[in-house]
Amino acid sequence: MALIPLPVFNGPPTDDAGLSAETMIPDLLRRRPEARAVLDRYGLRGCGGPDGPYETLGFFARAHGVDQGRLLRELAEALGRGEVVMGASRDETTLLADTIYRRFFLGGIVIALTAGATWGAWLLWRIGLSGTFLVNPLQTVNAHGMAQISGWMGLFIMGFACQAFPRIWHASLAAPRLAAAVFAMMVGGIVAQAVGMLAPSVPLAMLGAGLQLVAVAAFSAQIATTYRRSEARFEPYIAFIMAALGWFLASTVMSGWHTWTTMTAEGEAAQVWYVATYQFPLRDLQVHGLALFMILGVSIRFIPALFGAPKVDDRRAWGAFGILVAAVLAEVGIFLAYRWTGDHAIARLLPVSWAMLAIGSAMVVVPWRPWRPFPETDRVAKFVRTAYGWLAISLAMLLLLPAYAAASGIPFSHAYYGAIRHAVTVGFVSQMIMGFAAKVVPTLNGVDPRRLTRLWGPYLLINAGCALRVTSQTLTDWAAPAYAVIGLSGTMEVVALAWWGAGLASLMLRGVGAAEEGIGPAPERIAGDHHPADVLDWFPETAPVFDRFGLDGLRRPILRRTVGRRATLAQAARMRGIALEELTGALNEARR
Repeated sequence: MALIPLPVFNGPPTDDAGLSAETMIPDLLRRRPEARAVLDRYGLRGCGGPDGPYETLGFFARAHGVDQGRLLRELAEALGRGEVVMGASRDETTLLADTIYRRFFLGGIVIALTAGATWGAWLLWRIGLSGTFLVNPLQTVNAHGMAQISGWMGLFIMGFACQAFPRIWHASLAAPRLAAAVFAMMVGGIVAQAVGMLAPSVPLAMLGAGLQLVAVAAFSAQIATTYRRSEARFEPYIAFIMAALGWFLASTVMSGWHTWTTMTAEGEAAQVWYVATYQFPLRDLQVHGLALFMILGVSIRFIPALFGAPKVDDRRAWGAFGILVAAVLAEVGIFLAYRWTGDHAIARLLPVSWAMLAIGSAMVVVPWRPWRPFPETDRVAKFVRTAYGWLAISLAMLLLLPAYAAASGIPFSHAYYGAIRHAVTVGFVSQMIMGFAAKVVPTLNGVDPRRLTRLWGPYLLINAGCALRVTSQTLTDWAAPAYAVIGLSGTMEVVALAWWGAGLASLMLRGVGAAEEGIGPAPERIAGDHHPADVLDWFPETAPVFDRFGLDGLRRPILRRTVGRRATLAQAARMRGIALEELTGALNEARR
């Protein structure tokens, strides 16, 4: 897509005629920083740094769920009054809420490139070189799976939820400091459980599982409380999100219990029985429960807003929600009933639950027509569209499982079932994480995404690696030489994640560093074109002067880093009705 010239903001707008849906937020905030007060009410807050995100007011209104006309009227009224925002309540706790996503995203990238995808690629090379899926010990495989689900997927879900959900609900994140504790417990729990499974040390593994459970429970309560405190209407997408939190809790409990039973099983036969009985339902809760519901919920809310796709009708979305809840419960319940009774007639009912998964998913996704370009496309739309293609492939393969068993003569093919899981976890879930993260991180850090790379390299590698893995793993049932390329597929996926992750991490770390940059040497005299925050950095002893003139809001960190860096002393004096000469005179007199 060719670069689009940024609209120029010509002069300070004071009425509806001076603002439009095409007005760029950075242009507006550079000229009239007091406009931030209105945008903050609808979820801007620290998004994009001092200048705000590189997006238009129309896009902001759509993404944040506010009527565009109402937003423009409120902005025009505020600017016409010369409304001053220095007294807005923004403290360190609020600043934490605005940036908490960074540690979750960075943590997810680190885990994916260590115990997650990279470790998985090593295990694949072992499989390929040995020519058997049985070469890796059970707890090694399960520790890798736990790290990938809890660390890669879980941390990104947590970070995105803490950052995005309060904004679209026009609310503040409940107990922001709790999110920092959740992150610490989650990462500590993942490390402890993985090490405990490998050592092996049952107490250490259970400590890790317990920490993760506490973290997931606290996170779920935090998001639910944030919603209850908002005035947001209960819509279908919120039902999907809340159900996903329920699946998150249930799967975390089951993951810890499954680790306990497989580590303490008396003998290999008992261990095999536990794995055969409970590992598949656990993955169903994690993938078709947590991941599918969260992604569909987020997509229902954001795909129309971000890409101009049609909105899913509420009745249709509620119907899909009911079908999908029943599908997951049926999928888990039927399989457990089959294993507990040994009755193969019960197992024949599983395709019914799989058909329900396909129908429910299609009801949500088909209105967007992801097989065609979205009406408004950008560098990440291809990830989102292709992810839904992989979801369709995984569900089609699932429905064809009985036919595959008949054709191959294998009652249950672990290779084919593993290929299905890979299609949904990497093709669908991981690619959706890559797409949405690459969409929001530049926005949150004030970077124009149109100036960034198109991400074709990571996109092509992740899809080629996933296709190679799904194909080659399935072919191992038919031809032993197919084992030879399995390791290569994992390596391709790791390179894709590392390539994508390096770019994402650099944007987030640049955002952290930008707040800590120096401002140059102090001037000999304070003048009207200096910024209040710079004056305070040069001469901290001038703080009481700002207080005396009613600019005490500068003591709040977020205001000092945003409005205080953009508004000049002359603008602040004008907004407050202060004589500039009096203000600069008092500041110069107070400085040492």
